[in-house]
Amino acid sequence: MAPAPPARRSPFRAATGTIALGTAVSMLVAAAPLRANTDDAELIYECGLAMQFAERKDVQLTVPANRAMGHFAEVTRNDPNLRNEADRQIRAVWDGMRKSDGQPALERYILSVAQDCSDLYVELAERDAAAVEGELNSLGTLSAAALRSYATRTGDLGEIANYLVYNYPYGKDLFKPNEDGDLLGQLVVEAGASGLRRWSDEAIYAIANKHYWQYNPPATRLVDAEYRRRMRMMRQTQSEAQRWAQRAADDRAAQARRANAPYVGSIGRGSSSRPTPGSGVVVCTTHKGIGGGRVCKED
Repeated sequence: MAPAPPARRSPFRAATGTIALGTAVSMLVAAAPLRANTDDAELIYECGLAMQFAERKDVQLTVPANRAMGHFAEVTRNDPNLRNEADRQIRAVWDGMRKSDGQPALERYILSVAQDCSDLYVELAERDAAAVEGELNSLGTLSAAALRSYATRTGDLGEIANYLVYNYPYGKDLFKPNEDGDLLGQLVVEAGASGLRRWSDEAIYAIANKHYWQYNPPATRLVDAEYRRRMRMMRQTQSEAQRWAQRAADDRAAQARRANAPYVGSIGRGSSSRPTPGSGVVVCTTHKGIGGGRVCKED
């Protein structure tokens, strides 16, 4: 658990402030939601605000600001009161810095925090990736931790959406463990309206028409807006779009069934050895990782 930050950073100089921020955030990135106290959450929120500021200044960060804001939402369970309090506290500190040190000094501080936070998320993602990214959940698909690690390491949120709608073409059973579905909602928020435009039609249509997370109003609104935008672009009615989504889901489910089938032509419980070339037997090969599965072809 992150130590309590030093007495609320009054002059809040860049050097010491950044160290305190990095220490707390580094211990929180892998922390379970609700384990962080209010001061810890504020430090993560400051990462998000600083990274947003850097993006407005056209500073290229390796990790987008939405990653930190998504982390804050995860830690606080989207509690609007905690968000409002964190925003008030951070802006009060920044206002104090502006008055004591001037606007240029404040901007240098904010940009240094943004860079440190971005570097920190990258470092932690690389450190954890090898141990986490092959981890499976109780349903036999990649765990939420594995998917989060992949997202942080690569920034390819759309590929995770593709993976989940392929493995769950009809949505998730919300009465079963659903950490990966809830993660999908968080990634939607992190992607934002502009990021969702780069996601596949299959992912957007499936997410809009099925259930993947328990409760995440911002994610639901974003997906619905993107879904309706695509319907307008394709000149589809609601019923046509739903039929398209159903056909796509049926096709993915059929692909998954074929991929999980045993060797075609095997007898009884099947053979432990591969068929000989030219036998006409269909062989299925397993591919691991994001977007993996089993591909079948005739030998």
